[in-house]
Amino acid sequence: MATFASLDAQQHVVDPAWLPTGISDRPEQLEEVVRAAREAGASGIWTNLLFLRAGTREHFLEQLARDWPEELARYEELYRRRAYLGAAEAKPLRAEVSALAKRYGVRDRRAVRLAPPTAAQPKQLALAV
Repeated sequence: MATFASLDAQQHVVDPAWLPTGISDRPEQLEEVVRAAREAGASGIWTNLLFLRAGTREHFLEQLARDWPEELARYEELYRRRAYLGAAEAKPLRAEVSALAKRYGVRDRRAVRLAPPTAAQPKQLALAV
Protein backbone atom coordinates (compact mmCIF):
# COMPACT_ATOMS: atom_id res chain seq x y z
CA MET A 1 0.00 0.00 0.00
CA ALA A 2 1.51 3.34 -1.05
CA THR A 3 0.97 6.50 0.92
CA PHE A 4 -1.63 8.71 -0.65
CA ALA A 5 0.65 11.71 -0.44
CA SER A 6 3.05 10.03 -2.84
CA LEU A 7 0.42 9.68 -5.55
CA ASP A 8 0.57 11.85 -8.63
CA ALA A 9 -0.90 15.29 -7.93
CA GLN A 10 -3.25 15.04 -10.90
CA GLN A 11 -5.01 12.13 -9.21
CA HIS A 12 -5.63 14.37 -6.21
CA VAL A 13 -7.22 16.93 -8.50
CA VAL A 14 -9.57 14.38 -10.05
CA ASP A 15 -9.90 11.44 -7.68
CA PRO A 16 -10.79 11.56 -4.00
CA ALA A 17 -8.18 10.23 -1.62
CA TRP A 18 -8.69 9.39 2.03
CA LEU A 19 -6.08 10.40 4.53
CA PRO A 20 -5.02 7.56 6.80
CA THR A 21 -3.84 9.29 9.98
CA GLY A 22 -0.25 8.63 10.91
CA ILE A 23 0.54 7.24 7.44
CA SER A 24 0.02 10.01 4.91
CA ASP A 25 -0.90 13.04 6.95
CA ARG A 26 2.46 14.40 8.00
CA PRO A 27 2.65 18.19 7.43
CA GLU A 28 5.28 17.90 4.69
CA GLN A 29 3.17 15.29 2.86
CA LEU A 30 0.04 17.43 3.03
CA GLU A 31 1.97 20.47 1.86
CA GLU A 32 3.42 18.52 -1.08
CA VAL A 33 -0.04 17.38 -2.18
CA VAL A 34 -1.64 20.82 -1.84
CA ARG A 35 1.22 22.52 -3.67
CA ALA A 36 1.17 19.93 -6.48
CA ALA A 37 -2.62 20.18 -6.76
CA ARG A 38 -2.35 23.96 -7.13
CA GLU A 39 0.38 23.61 -9.75
CA ALA A 40 -1.91 21.20 -11.62
CA GLY A 41 -4.67 23.83 -11.63
CA ALA A 42 -6.84 22.70 -8.72
CA SER A 43 -9.59 25.16 -7.86
CA GLY A 44 -10.60 23.47 -4.64
CA ILE A 45 -9.53 20.86 -2.11
CA TRP A 46 -11.85 18.70 -0.09
CA THR A 47 -10.49 16.89 2.96
CA ASN A 48 -11.77 13.66 4.41
CA LEU A 49 -10.20 11.05 6.61
CA LEU A 50 -10.28 7.33 6.21
CA PHE A 51 -13.50 5.59 7.17
CA LEU A 52 -13.70 1.88 7.79
CA ARG A 53 -17.00 0.06 7.51
CA ALA A 54 -17.36 -3.67 8.13
CA GLY A 55 -15.64 -5.62 5.39
CA THR A 56 -13.36 -2.74 4.48
CA ARG A 57 -12.18 -2.51 8.07
CA GLU A 58 -10.96 -6.12 8.16
CA HIS A 59 -9.19 -5.85 4.81
CA PHE A 60 -7.56 -2.53 5.72
CA LEU A 61 -6.38 -3.72 9.13
CA GLU A 62 -4.92 -6.86 7.56
CA GLN A 63 -2.93 -4.75 5.08
CA LEU A 64 -1.96 -2.32 7.82
CA ALA A 65 -0.60 -5.18 9.94
CA ARG A 66 1.51 -6.27 6.99
CA ASP A 67 2.79 -2.86 5.83
CA TRP A 68 2.71 -0.69 8.97
CA PRO A 69 2.53 -3.01 11.98
CA GLU A 70 3.53 -0.16 14.30
CA GLU A 71 0.20 1.58 13.46
CA LEU A 72 -2.10 -1.43 13.97
CA ALA A 73 -2.91 -1.01 17.69
CA ARG A 74 -3.60 2.71 17.23
CA TYR A 75 -5.98 2.10 14.32
CA GLU A 76 -7.77 -0.67 16.17
CA GLU A 77 -8.34 1.78 19.01
CA LEU A 78 -9.33 4.71 16.76
CA TYR A 79 -11.88 2.62 14.84
CA ARG A 80 -12.94 0.26 17.64
CA ARG A 81 -16.53 1.46 17.92
CA ARG A 82 -17.02 3.52 14.78
CA ALA A 83 -16.37 3.66 11.05
CA TYR A 84 -15.42 7.36 11.06
CA LEU A 85 -12.90 9.25 13.11
CA GLY A 86 -14.26 11.67 15.67
CA ALA A 87 -14.06 15.44 15.40
CA ALA A 88 -11.08 15.56 17.75
CA GLU A 89 -9.01 13.62 15.20
CA ALA A 90 -10.53 15.06 12.01
CA LYS A 91 -10.78 18.78 12.78
CA PRO A 92 -7.03 19.53 13.10
CA LEU A 93 -6.23 17.82 9.79
CA ARG A 94 -9.03 19.60 7.97
CA ALA A 95 -7.85 22.91 9.40
CA GLU A 96 -4.28 22.22 8.30
CA VAL A 97 -5.31 21.37 4.72
CA SER A 98 -7.55 24.47 4.62
CA ALA A 99 -4.65 26.66 5.76
CA LEU A 100 -2.36 25.12 3.14
CA ALA A 101 -4.99 25.71 0.43
CA LYS A 102 -5.12 29.40 1.40
CA ARG A 103 -1.33 29.61 1.55
CA TYR A 104 -0.93 28.16 -1.95
CA GLY A 105 -3.89 29.99 -3.46
CA VAL A 106 -6.07 26.98 -4.17
CA ARG A 107 -9.39 28.64 -4.99
CA ASP A 108 -11.83 29.20 -7.77
CA ARG A 109 -9.96 31.42 -10.22
CA ARG A 110 -12.48 31.46 -13.07
CA ALA A 111 -12.92 34.83 -14.74
CA VAL A 112 -16.60 34.06 -15.39
CA ARG A 113 -18.60 32.10 -12.86
CA LEU A 114 -21.45 30.09 -14.24
CA ALA A 115 -24.77 30.26 -12.47
CA PRO A 116 -27.98 28.38 -13.05
CA PRO A 117 -30.51 30.27 -15.15
CA THR A 118 -33.16 32.19 -13.28
CA ALA A 119 -36.46 30.41 -13.02
CA ALA A 120 -38.64 31.44 -15.93
CA GLN A 121 -42.39 31.18 -16.01
CA PRO A 122 -43.45 27.84 -17.49
CA LYS A 123 -44.52 28.13 -21.10
CA GLN A 124 -47.78 26.53 -22.20
CA LEU A 125 -47.18 24.52 -25.35
CA ALA A 126 -49.76 24.76 -28.12
CA LEU A 127 -51.46 21.59 -29.31
CA ALA A 128 -51.75 20.97 -33.01
CA VAL A 129 -55.40 20.30 -33.81
